[in-house]
Amino acid sequence: MDWKPDNSLSRNHGKHKRLRDIVTFFLVGVLFFLLFQFFLVILLPIPLTFLILRRGKIRWVIVLFSLAGTLSFIIQPEVSIFFYAIVICGYLSFIFAELFERGLSTEKIVFFSSALMIILALFFLGIYFVKSGHRLDQIIRDKISQSIGEVIALYEEKGMQSDHLTWLKDSSQQIEDALVKTSPAILVIFLISVIFIDYLLLRRWLQYLEFPVEDRRPFWQWILSDHWVWLFILSGLVWYFKKPIPSWVSLNFLITISYLYLIQGTAILIYFFQKGRIPLFFRYLGFFCIFLIPGSYIFLTCGGLFDTWFDFRKLRIKTKETVA
Repeated sequence: MDWKPDNSLSRNHGKHKRLRDIVTFFLVGVLFFLLFQFFLVILLPIPLTFLILRRGKIRWVIVLFSLAGTLSFIIQPEVSIFFYAIVICGYLSFIFAELFERGLSTEKIVFFSSALMIILALFFLGIYFVKSGHRLDQIIRDKISQSIGEVIALYEEKGMQSDHLTWLKDSSQQIEDALVKTSPAILVIFLISVIFIDYLLLRRWLQYLEFPVEDRRPFWQWILSDHWVWLFILSGLVWYFKKPIPSWVSLNFLITISYLYLIQGTAILIYFFQKGRIPLFFRYLGFFCIFLIPGSYIFLTCGGLFDTWFDFRKLRIKTKETVA
């Protein structure tokens, strides 16, 4: 995919405006780096992918750097977590560029990128724990126990005695067990979130720069394949019968797929906001209220799930009509 910018005089003003925006973007990025280095690392695939798409040969520089970083992990895995993140971002930018050039849909780009990043993350975690001799579950349990202990100590230091504090003390072991059991799903959800946000920001930036992006659908048209619902149902059934290892695996699948349906439910809500022409302020206020109320996200997840049958946005009908 070659990008050929328009050099006509009529677009000089637009080019200067884009140049100013790009400079502003990088200045904000520098400030972001000084304040929040971790978040900058998360957003790193956006400029890297753009450089690959703009200058194809730079992809091999990024790939060589990522391979060199991987080799360093195998030799000495106990390095800075930011270095791990930067190398993973290098791989992600390469994958993004490859998938963008193939003109895949948003759902496929997010799915394939997430799948490859999950495999890569498991590879790095495997190297670390094999070489270091640590146990992942024990590290997670220790961190959770430390965090709960700090919260309890803070409450007691302030002289705050309440039913919530008593419940936290009595339930600390159950909380640790639940978080350790669901830690794979939490890791996968984190990776999917990073990839999804990076993809949407990158696509928006490329469209603004008039880069030829195939899938220009707005976010509210995000739609999961109908086959996902059967995986959701199967995971729920296996988890229900409470067999130790199958139940643990199915629970993590169930949580991960539920998160995907939460994204779809959010897209449905945005669709109704668009359809009702709700002002932007009230949209943000609505989202704030929804996610502030405990358990309200369950309704969005159910909305995304039942969209498989009810097709609230009529997207499947339109797709069938287009095919016909």
